[in-house]
Amino acid sequence: MRHTTRGTRREARMRTVAAATSTRATAAGSLLRTVCLVAAIGAGAADAQDTVPIAAGKYLIGDGVAGTAGPAHRVELAAFHIDRYEVTNRQFSAYLDALDIVVHADAAAGDVPRTALGGPDAALVFHGPPHGSERPHIELDDSDARIGLRDERFAARPGFEDHPVTEVTWFGARAYCRWRGGRLPSEAEWEAAARGPGGRTYPWGEHAPTRELAVYGRRRGDTAPVGSRPRGATPEGVHDLAGSLAEWTSSLYRPYPYRRDDGREDPQADGERVTRGGDYVFDSSPEALRTWFRGGFSRAPDRGHRHIGFRCVVADRQPAR
Repeated sequence: MRHTTRGTRREARMRTVAAATSTRATAAGSLLRTVCLVAAIGAGAADAQDTVPIAAGKYLIGDGVAGTAGPAHRVELAAFHIDRYEVTNRQFSAYLDALDIVVHADAAAGDVPRTALGGPDAALVFHGPPHGSERPHIELDDSDARIGLRDERFAARPGFEDHPVTEVTWFGARAYCRWRGGRLPSEAEWEAAARGPGGRTYPWGEHAPTRELAVYGRRRGDTAPVGSRPRGATPEGVHDLAGSLAEWTSSLYRPYPYRRDDGREDPQADGERVTRGGDYVFDSSPEALRTWFRGGFSRAPDRGHRHIGFRCVVADRQPAR
């Protein structure tokens, strides 16, 4: 009887030790994943620090001529900060590394097979069944994507690290900005940043576009590094708001006048989302590069596009006065 009791106690202690060991292993694994995720988020947050303040005020929005940008009207906005540059392939790769995706093999940018990735979030980088998502964040199997796989990580195609990221959907742009602690700008905020308090025609002023001021009128895939046209920046210091890539905004594509409370800023609503800024290949006319242009080509939020990128905004960091 005594021998049986000792054996029972020994077995109980062994089960307790095994359970504790398993718990410690699970906790260690969770801690390691948390540390990696925090490190990745930290890298993204560091990239977010180069922003430009936009003052609160009433900004002129739209065009006085009848059309999709009319009528001209004023919108009152709170202060915010907007990214100085468009989000790059390097920056979006860091975001993808923070997702729960396992990279099984190297793959060239624009030719990532679905079999190369695993994990719960792998569907977010492909569109549609059987292995993709109906609301992907990016389409890495599209030939115009510039992010591939290297050394078990996501990596920008060499030479394109600092080019604006392509093939990101509206859902992916929104998720990236949230990951970074920000959000997409509304189209009114975007126009206020591009147009300024004086209502500029172009981000740099009133002069017609030139190759020194903007990236436009180029071949498919012929993007340029962000900030490569410093003369075309706004007086406040925001770059590439005309040409380069068109940019996702948070707003549904609805007629003007703009009203934030009429449902167009509902992130759960279905419908096309406004893109701004013209682009380097499709909407490259002087008219399309104007600060109020909102008739961009392709606005489906669930698809990636070779000519659409994005930037983020954050709330004003300055204390109220």
